[in-house]
Amino acid sequence: MDSNLINNASQDSNKMLNYKMKILLDIGQTLMENGADCTRIVRDMRRAAAHLRIPAKHIQSHVTYTTLMLCVSDGERSFTQFRKCLKHAVNLAVLAAVSKLTWRVLRGNTPIHAVERAVNRIRERPLCYPVWVIALGAAVGSGGSCKLFGGSWFEALVATIAALFGFIAHRTSTKYEFNPYACAMITGFVATLAAWAIPAALGLPTMWYALVACTIFLMPGFPSINAASDLLNRFTTSGMTRAMDTILIIGGMTFGIAFAILVAGIHNISDVHIQPTDTYLNQAVAAILAAGGFSIMFNTPKKLLAIVAFEGIVTMLIRNIIMLEFGLPQAIGSFVAAAVVGIAALKIIHIVHTPNTLLIIPPVIPLIPCVLLYRLLFAVLHIQTISVEELLEALRFGVDGVTIILAVVVGVSIPNIFIQRRMEAQQQREINSIIAQRSIEG
Repeated sequence: MDSNLINNASQDSNKMLNYKMKILLDIGQTLMENGADCTRIVRDMRRAAAHLRIPAKHIQSHVTYTTLMLCVSDGERSFTQFRKCLKHAVNLAVLAAVSKLTWRVLRGNTPIHAVERAVNRIRERPLCYPVWVIALGAAVGSGGSCKLFGGSWFEALVATIAALFGFIAHRTSTKYEFNPYACAMITGFVATLAAWAIPAALGLPTMWYALVACTIFLMPGFPSINAASDLLNRFTTSGMTRAMDTILIIGGMTFGIAFAILVAGIHNISDVHIQPTDTYLNQAVAAILAAGGFSIMFNTPKKLLAIVAFEGIVTMLIRNIIMLEFGLPQAIGSFVAAAVVGIAALKIIHIVHTPNTLLIIPPVIPLIPCVLLYRLLFAVLHIQTISVEELLEALRFGVDGVTIILAVVVGVSIPNIFIQRRMEAQQQREINSIIAQRSIEG
């Protein structure tokens, strides 16, 4: 076969067709292991399949959280390959690189072996930042979130230091291949204990906002949003599995936090509120720190950091105006802020040529209401000593927290609900045009 020519699948030998399927599964596995939702995985695999001259009507794919299955059948032959995906992380630079690669090889009619080499380079590429910068990003993101919750800048500093200890604990436990839920438990314990111990060592009272913000970097915001996206796009099995995995991570983290609370002898968190009372300028600075820090932790390409930081400002500004100026509930403010960012990202992606996921998720992570969830946690831990009124109030806070999380998830999913289908149709027309032009050229 000419190295510069990709034959139609019907002309391929069995070996060549299996080789093409292997490349498609490499792409799918790379996306799954680095935080892509099922819709993106299927879309990028089909785009690559179009380049490899495998008609969409001959492809059947099945995507779950841990397994990829690809079947290619042309009426005479049928081949099926499976691929296990047991590692799950968030690497936005890889998602962007794979998306760009599938378009580049399609438009450039890239030889098949060059496609394989390009995929392997993406899978082996180093992170955009050294480990110490990623650790600092996670810590600063948590500190910025502390300020957004209503804490002082000193409390934000304490939360930053405590989160740094937590990140080190998480990386160490991951290095030794602990169960991921055990890693979450250890991280929650170390970070929470550090947030209590630092002011105690200085002879200061417990800093509540630092206590509730120091573990926000561990909150599975990405999996939560991907779970909602999968469910909305009828990848039910994957969505439910992602949701359960998210719940288990939160459960492990909660157990670690609860243990630290008992060790430290902390008894009351009822005075902690999430209503920001600070100036808009301070909130803007905190939003930059939170969005920028989490972007670094998610390995967002450097050229996008400024855009994400600006989106963080817009997100928190919208939420705070709706809450403080119009007196509406936080859930509504969070929903509107997340939806505006999600819709705006659809315009920005055409300018910076990157998947919308990179511009949507990091700015909305600070919207997650850890304070409300922790107040419920404290009430449950001390259910034998609190009054019925305090328990009911804590339950109300818990319901509010869950409602806000759902509002954020639905808000960022607005593009998928109303706009994404139209964009996919436009992309498919472009793919069809490229393939048709290739056929004309021979």
